[in-house]
Amino acid sequence: MKIKSGFVLRDVAGKTFVVATGELSKTFKGMITLNETGKYIWKLLENEITKEEIVENMLSVYEGVDRATIEADVDKFVAKLAGDNILE
Repeated sequence: MKIKSGFVLRDVAGKTFVVATGELSKTFKGMITLNETGKYIWKLLENEITKEEIVENMLSVYEGVDRATIEADVDKFVAKLAGDNILE
């Protein structure tokens, strides 16, 4: 899975936002606000990656968080992006 081309991530005044550009801006209205974890997952999704690779990557970065919690959080985030037609 991967973020569709046309979405841009920007940091503004200490906050992270995603907006659609070009043709996508005609169908995707508004913007997405991401926390640090959401930003981390988003950046991983800028390149083709599997859910398992995301989980493994996060396990190596986020100490003290168990696999089940990370998997649940990744599932929820990816489902939201898929539901909003943001993933390829």
